[in-house]
Amino acid sequence: MEITAVGPRLVKVTITGRLDAPTVDSIETRFIASLVPAANSAVIDLTEVDFVASMGIRMLVLAANSLRTRKASIAVYGAQERVLQAFDAVSLEQILPICATEAEALAAVGTPAQK
Repeated sequence: MEITAVGPRLVKVTITGRLDAPTVDSIETRFIASLVPAANSAVIDLTEVDFVASMGIRMLVLAANSLRTRKASIAVYGAQERVLQAFDAVSLEQILPICATEAEALAAVGTPAQK
């Protein structure tokens, strides 16, 4: 997982590999800590994620809900078909934006100037 500042209170998180239980266990604390305390909105790059388990979905939902209470938001983009199917199965789009491109994700979370 790589976290990059994109702007004030806005970060890009790039995740690679699988979002399964072992991976989530190893990244979740850092993921949440990089977003929630500072109320950083985030775009999550999933282009290199080939599998997502319930633990990965739970991590994204937890971040989205925690950020919403802090007037920040999260959007994911670039998910492969298999990952999109998992998101669709749990109606994740009702909780956070699922976008095709980084530009769409940035527009979905907005920037501090747009909020």
